[in-house]
Amino acid sequence: MLYVRELGKQYSGERLVEAVSDVSFELERGRFLAIVGRSGSGKSTLLAMIGGISRPTCGSVCIDGKDQWALTDTQRADFRNTRIGFVFQFASLLPTLRAIDNVALPALVGGQMDFQEAYARARKLLENVGLNQRVDAYPGELSGGEKRRVAIARALINSPELLLADEPTADLDEATEEEILNLLVDVHRAFQLTLVVVTHNKTIAARADQILEMRAGGGAMSPVCWPAAEPGARTDFSAQSERVKGIFASPAELVASEQVPLGAGVERFLGRIVLTVLPILFMVWGSNAALAFYQRSMIDARIAQRQALEDMAMRELRADVKAITLGAGKTYKLSLYLRNTTGRQPIYVMAPTVRGFVQVGSSWQEVPLKPAQSSAPQVMKITGEQVLDYVLEPDLQDFAQLIPYYMHVRLSNDLLVSPRSEPKDDLIERNDNYYVYLKPHDADDRAILAKVKFPGRPPVWIPMPPH
Repeated sequence: MLYVRELGKQYSGERLVEAVSDVSFELERGRFLAIVGRSGSGKSTLLAMIGGISRPTCGSVCIDGKDQWALTDTQRADFRNTRIGFVFQFASLLPTLRAIDNVALPALVGGQMDFQEAYARARKLLENVGLNQRVDAYPGELSGGEKRRVAIARALINSPELLLADEPTADLDEATEEEILNLLVDVHRAFQLTLVVVTHNKTIAARADQILEMRAGGGAMSPVCWPAAEPGARTDFSAQSERVKGIFASPAELVASEQVPLGAGVERFLGRIVLTVLPILFMVWGSNAALAFYQRSMIDARIAQRQALEDMAMRELRADVKAITLGAGKTYKLSLYLRNTTGRQPIYVMAPTVRGFVQVGSSWQEVPLKPAQSSAPQVMKITGEQVLDYVLEPDLQDFAQLIPYYMHVRLSNDLLVSPRSEPKDDLIERNDNYYVYLKPHDADDRAILAKVKFPGRPPVWIPMPPH
């Protein structure tokens, strides 16, 4: 009855999203298929493609040998209205129409029965779903369970051969959920309807003849694998079967006496437009909402990943000047350290680039600075503390003296940091500036002490906070 072959659906954008991938299965007439899987696995998208609402990117859907997606839009709308019944995740009732109007509308649009018969059948359906006292109520006056019953009655108005239900018990309390599930399965059994239900409820899935489990957009047919119900746990549908069998049998006297509030003119035309367009709008809205949620989740995940990288690079990795000593000639030996402060996992640093500057007047003049060893590794694994040695040669005479006789020196350290030795998209750039006052090689300690009070001999370097 239902034949799905290599069905797939993709959404394009900044990033290609594969909602459904290569799903194939067959379902015989009168059988019950449950589609299960995690949120976002493509269950609702698959159901929309089966029902002729959302066009697949690839594959085919054949119902009684007729390929849904080989039909024109008009042919597909007529086929959908007369052969397929829908129960959406939300009731999706028209708020300005009464319960009986909502149920009768698909029959009026299809044009297969006159107005009196459509309303007589709608009334009978509402009675059989337990709403005989609510036929004239508007959706705003109905509870969630009552709205869902109206939606089921509406799905049955045209005697469909295939009934599709997308999470039919979502947002219902446990007792109402059980009533709705019982009603769906009862109708399926009484009329031998082919039933396809998207659900996360293991109770209803356990009643199915077949289960299609979706995993990240793909599916694989598997037998029922949940344990059988305990004796007496399953609902006895025999008491309801006789009641359900009378749903479509409306006595002639009831048809003749039925009052029809909708006219036979413009309402039929508008109703046809509504029934054709509304399901598409709902599915487009649902698909857009799902895609937006997915994209938002991806963005949030990237933001969280970026924040974790920044915390690692800026907080867990500490870097500063360890020591500066006098070197040969007018050079200085500069030691910087990199320290992994947590030790939980290694931090990898791509060979840092260190530059030296001396303040001259109100500007900075770069001075020679090079690694002490030419064979330094390109990638350093930092698990504790690692010291890097450099040779600094600030041979200047006209430097600014913020502290008498001392050079004001800025050391700029550019790092590339990653939690992996071979980074991909988890690489972050860090820039540090260290400020020190540096005593020239030829400075006179007695002259310095005459200007600045030190507890002993003037130090070679004086660290300063970043500024």
